Amino acid sequence: MVTDAYGEHAVKLAAGDMILYPASSLHRVAPVTRGARIAAFFWVQSMVRDDPHRALLYGLDNAVQAISVQVGQGDPSVVSLTGTYNNLLRMWADT
Repeated sequence: MVTDAYGEHAVKLAAGDMILYPASSLHRVAPVTRGARIAAFFWVQSMVRDDPHRALLYGLDNAVQAISVQVGQGDPSVVSLTGTYNNLLRMWADT
């Protein structure tokens, strides 16, 4: 069970699968009822510290990807939006 800003999410994965979630999320793990659980943990740090900035970049990237499928990656609108994405990333990145 993972609890984040959007509520609680039950997660049941197949053997060998993994889940990624923000470190700011709470989680709990149910007891193993059959077999054994082997787990690995790691942390990844974003280049962009501020959550609202990351959310804006994520939304912009999704929009750019969707538009590029429709009009092609070389379309001037896609090129312009990609440049805006990269400029925002450089501006907000912790260096």
